[in-house]
Amino acid sequence: MFLALFVLITGGTLVAQDMHHHVPEKIQRSFHRDYPEARDPQWSSSNGQWHAYFDDHSRYDRGEMVAYYDQYGHHIDSHIPYDRDDVPSAVVERTHRNYPDGKNYTYTRIERSGGQPLFRVELNLENKNRTLYVDESGHEQKYHDHH
Repeated sequence: MFLALFVLITGGTLVAQDMHHHVPEKIQRSFHRDYPEARDPQWSSSNGQWHAYFDDHSRYDRGEMVAYYDQYGHHIDSHIPYDRDDVPSAVVERTHRNYPDGKNYTYTRIERSGGQPLFRVELNLENKNRTLYVDESGHEQKYHDHH
């Protein structure tokens, strides 16, 4: 069991390192321009997009996040998991008021290129998972999250 876990972890590390070498230079340049304090991003790609998983060590100290780039190196958006205590009160209050029977709320801040930030709110309502997007005032917005 331990040997299989070791091989899986080691193999996953090698795959992540190998994937980093195949990330196009223009995407790496864009990422380092956008997040100069980030260290050791772990890259993956799907649907023509590149995803960098990393910890942001900037003065804003946003912590763990995922940045999404298109194949040309354009930043699409970044997703930052938030603790409920860090979510603007308007977001929490309005979503709980609109969905009072909701359970297991989770919040992810989405920073969009050229747009105002949104929060992706995931909750369980009547035993079904539901995802909604709200602005910082808690008003629902339409957003096509292609990740």
